[in-house]
Amino acid sequence: MLKRRRRKGDRNERLCLGCRQLRDKRNLVRVAAFRDGRVIIDEAKKLGGRGVYVCPYADCVIAATKKRGWGHGFKRPIDAKTLNELLSQLKRHILWMTGDLARLC
Repeated sequence: MLKRRRRKGDRNERLCLGCRQLRDKRNLVRVAAFRDGRVIIDEAKKLGGRGVYVCPYADCVIAATKKRGWGHGFKRPIDAKTLNELLSQLKRHILWMTGDLARLC
């Protein structure tokens, strides 16, 4: 019987939604989506709901948005209003090192 290999190397590693790189969970921002449609940033990384992780860099947030990765990561469609609210919440959590949120338009 073959053993299944883990895609993740360490239990504390998560895949970034934007750059698709495995990173340590502590260095990522977790966003949780609930069945009632709410999408919030999970600062404690312990809330329920479907969670996705993204690097705290503007380029990764932009890449996740352009690739429509949010809906894929949450496994449900996300409407434009909710996405705009999420992006405005993420402004406080990301580093504006290389990207600019204006490139989304």
